[in-house]
Amino acid sequence: MARPTSIWLRWLAVLAVAAVILYWSIVPPPTAGRRLLGPLGLVGLDKWLHAIAFAGLAASLVFALGPSPRSDLVIVTTVIVVTVAYGVGIELVQLAVPTRQFSVADLAADAVGAVVAVLGWRLLYRRRHRVPEPVS
Repeated sequence: MARPTSIWLRWLAVLAVAAVILYWSIVPPPTAGRRLLGPLGLVGLDKWLHAIAFAGLAASLVFALGPSPRSDLVIVTTVIVVTVAYGVGIELVQLAVPTRQFSVADLAADAVGAVVAVLGWRLLYRRRHRVPEPVS
């Protein structure tokens, strides 16, 4: 069983990631007025950054929830809902920031990042805890 201090440190990591996302979501963007494409040139760099940031938030939430008696479905659902809700909150805060704007595309990138992180965690977790099948 995890020690209480390690649980607090896990949740402190979640708060730190959330705070960094909030900070960079309300300061004026360094690339204001320019459209930079991300890897593969398919979508803007800002969408990649959204996906990466919210994947980090989802990963920190999965880590904070840690080994748990809750089912994987509950953890996956909780992490995705909380992460996307935080993204909605950030977009609503940006309505009050003159250099920012509400963006459904940003929300989509946030959701993609969260889902990719949670699915990646689930695949790694399954691989690590795979029970060998009996040999006949």
